[in-house]
Amino acid sequence: MSNESLDIKFTQRLPANLISNITFFILNIIIGLLLVPFFIDTLGTAAYGLIPLATSITSYVSIVIDSLNTSISRYLTIDLQRADIGRANETFNTALFGTLVIIMLLVPVAILGAWYAPSLFDISNQSTMDVSLLFAFIFGSVLIRTWGSNFMVVLFAYNRLDQRNYVNVANLFAQLILVISLFWVLGPSLPLVGLSYIMGAAASFILAFVLSRRTCAHLTISPALFRRSRLKEIGSTSAWVMINNVGLMLNTQVALLIVNVSFGAVAGAQYSLAALWSSLLIGLAGPVTSLFTPMTYSYYSKRDRRGLIRFTSATTKVVGLIMALPIALVCIFSPQLLTLWVGAEFAHLAPLVWILVVPDILKIIISCISPVTIAFDKVRSIAILTFPIGILNVVLAILLPSIFNIGMYGVAVAGLITTVIRYGLIHPIYIAHIIQMPAWFYLKRMTYGIIGLLAILIFGTIFSLIFDVTSLQSSIIAGLSISIIYPLVMLRGVLTPDERAMVSSCLPQALQRRIFAWLQQ
Repeated sequence: MSNESLDIKFTQRLPANLISNITFFILNIIIGLLLVPFFIDTLGTAAYGLIPLATSITSYVSIVIDSLNTSISRYLTIDLQRADIGRANETFNTALFGTLVIIMLLVPVAILGAWYAPSLFDISNQSTMDVSLLFAFIFGSVLIRTWGSNFMVVLFAYNRLDQRNYVNVANLFAQLILVISLFWVLGPSLPLVGLSYIMGAAASFILAFVLSRRTCAHLTISPALFRRSRLKEIGSTSAWVMINNVGLMLNTQVALLIVNVSFGAVAGAQYSLAALWSSLLIGLAGPVTSLFTPMTYSYYSKRDRRGLIRFTSATTKVVGLIMALPIALVCIFSPQLLTLWVGAEFAHLAPLVWILVVPDILKIIISCISPVTIAFDKVRSIAILTFPIGILNVVLAILLPSIFNIGMYGVAVAGLITTVIRYGLIHPIYIAHIIQMPAWFYLKRMTYGIIGLLAILIFGTIFSLIFDVTSLQSSIIAGLSISIIYPLVMLRGVLTPDERAMVSSCLPQALQRRIFAWLQQ
């Protein structure tokens, strides 16, 4: 096999990847927001609460595979960047057939989990068979997409994030069309929701396979290329990624389980409505921060430490400042957003939205630099440091509601505390250590986004109180005013010329010329 250098074109594909990421995100937001009231109207609040619960549970089933895929992405990208096609083929086939074995082992686990789900959680007056089928189908969809993710890794390694988004969009639209069609023909039911998930996963699997074969002709599918030695190398990294992911889940997704078990299905549904805004904001940053992972691996594979430091330093500051605006707007106008979205009876969840959403600024900033731990194969240390934080979150989530008698708000406060410890202290300090920089290096860069968020929250809250911003029209006017003033101050008063140039480079050339030319002045 030829070892001719492969042209990954990270910088050249940045605008196209970003546009496709944003397009997918917008579609995901629109469809996700519209489906929630659709499910509540057709299935009821209690039944709807089981859907995010089921999708949350599946993350535990797929944690082994997700960890393996994260490790595979690292090794395959580095192999291709170094033009080692023979080793890349071994990495790909070892991953492909290794994950297939693991999936087969997880099938019985998924079946048992689906069977016992009705007895483990509060399902209100729903049929136990319907709930079991919902969980079974969603578990199945995760396993299908998990094996398909091996082909998605190929697209990632070639920095074809636009094609990865084609696959994600296919899955999204397949689910949407199927669930509406099935509800219309057969009537609303939880099993039909799960069926739409598994059929959407099958459609996206086929598309991922086709696109990966077109993108990379160098890789072949052959069981003979499976290497136990390669599996051991990948598996070592994967094991620590898995431990780290378990700690992360204990710090995030376990909250919905605790709320459901402790306070019932209705409370679980209400908590999921507030938590969805946090997920949306994390997703909003995803189109940008996901671009940084292959670029981080590229710097590492080229052993360009100085370039990596410059790159991560700029992204930490810029992304934090940019994301401060939407996070603040969601908090300030949370009563209006909840009223417009699901009805005025849910507006009282606004304080819960604040508690869940504000810490997102730390999560998003750290997502810009977290690939460093994987690139340098330092996941073991970060997992050891942060796993106890996940345990602490579970303990606090159980104790705080009873100690202070604040119900599900205690679960949210527990997440707030542990998020600050995890992402506000441990991650930035350790990542700075990895690249041999002072402990405060990233902490200093993070303060830009944090101060920006606090400034908007204070200004927006005072503005809303003075001018009595309660109606939809006044909220829109206030939101637009903040959205115009803040970027102008940030772009011209806070960012350096190089950082403004980085923001400009993310846009198509036409927009760079017409909109951002003045930033270079």
